[in-house]
Amino acid sequence: MSYRLDLANFAEPMEGHWDGFQRINSDMKSGGVIGVFRQGATENKRVVTVSNVDVLKQYQVKDMKGNFIATLTGLKLKQKGFPLTLDKLYSGELFEICQKND
Repeated sequence: MSYRLDLANFAEPMEGHWDGFQRINSDMKSGGVIGVFRQGATENKRVVTVSNVDVLKQYQVKDMKGNFIATLTGLKLKQKGFPLTLDKLYSGELFEICQKND
């Protein structure tokens, strides 16, 4: 369970809410995995922010199919995040967060 944290602004896992976690190495701050789950919530859109990233570095967000979702600075990833829509009442997505090497 090293480096596992709940995502900010997500409730505890329960019916009618969203839930999310992040596993970002807080020592290296090079990236990791996040998971977001819709558990019967009435709204189908959320903004996902991620902590434990270097605010000065660039990061890429990819879904598990390898599709690029966003490229953001660590600061924007922490403060503004990226939008996510889950249309099914009970669904989830996993994302890879990786530091972009120029």
